[in-house]
Amino acid sequence: MPEPALHASSLLIEVDVVPASVGLARGPVAGPAVVPGVAPARAEAQWVQRLDELHLLTPLRILLIIGVATLVTLAVGVVVRRLLARTFHIPGGDPARTDARKRALASTLRSALLGIVWAAAVITIVSEIGINIGAFVATATVVGGAVAFGAQTLVRDVISGFFVLAEDQYGVGDSVDLGLAAGAVEKITLRSVRLRDGDGTVWYVPHGGVARAGNLSKTTAVQLNLQVTRESKLADLHRVATALGERLTETVGALLTAPPTVVGLVDLSDDRIVYRVAAQIHAGRQEDVRRAWRALVLDAFERGDLRPPAAPTTIVRVDAGTSGSTDPVESAEPADADRTRSVTEPD
Repeated sequence: MPEPALHASSLLIEVDVVPASVGLARGPVAGPAVVPGVAPARAEAQWVQRLDELHLLTPLRILLIIGVATLVTLAVGVVVRRLLARTFHIPGGDPARTDARKRALASTLRSALLGIVWAAAVITIVSEIGINIGAFVATATVVGGAVAFGAQTLVRDVISGFFVLAEDQYGVGDSVDLGLAAGAVEKITLRSVRLRDGDGTVWYVPHGGVARAGNLSKTTAVQLNLQVTRESKLADLHRVATALGERLTETVGALLTAPPTVVGLVDLSDDRIVYRVAAQIHAGRQEDVRRAWRALVLDAFERGDLRPPAAPTTIVRVDAGTSGSTDPVESAEPADADRTRSVTEPD
């Protein structure tokens, strides 16, 4: 028969113990050898067990989760601020506009990240309390899907608004053309932008509905046209356009970044020709330059340096109608003739 297996814990080991002050002695030593670190581990396990018996283990875990979430919140705020400070540091840019962009984007990013952090913290706390979160997760998934499906336009507007701010497409005070409406930007949020046009009408345009955006405040060039009669000589036009450009520099030179240049003939029609002058300007000052240019051109017309194109003439041809015509011109002539004849004829 095979011999039964022996366990190490049941063996009695005969060892020779030689104390320092006693002679040789022989005796049995029982049990396993002591492993370093086992006693502290047992003590720690007893400490955790004692906290659990006092019902303090779960509250301590919840406090630990809240503390970690709070530290992550503070860290996220610092990281987002530093990241945006490096990203949006534009030398020579408008400090007020840059700060507004940084505040809006920092608030958006911080809110999104903190929502994720605290959602995870709440789920962990609920599971620590002992509540089964499976049903809650399933319900939240269904509700979230329904809300996301119904809020597609809102999500599109918010995402588009985030990129509008991140790319600095336009800001408060800019004059923009969004296709749907045009005017000066009074307020901009993640979802929409508020414009006021030249008539004073206020327009609210969602970012998601904008297919194209033109920022007129960033325009750095302006085209100035002269529309004159077709009989004008090009040499005379070049001379007058050059003189007008020099006078424009004297009038609004502070708005120009370079002297105006004569482009030349750009359009030709039956009754007029279009002669163009181009000017480089400071961003967004094109309307001021155009107003000054129109005043100079009007003065040139009054002095006779330029001749305006001929005014369009409309010719109306009236054919002779029948006696029963209701045309007032045709019916008036016979009536007047009869009345005249009846007055001049003797009785």
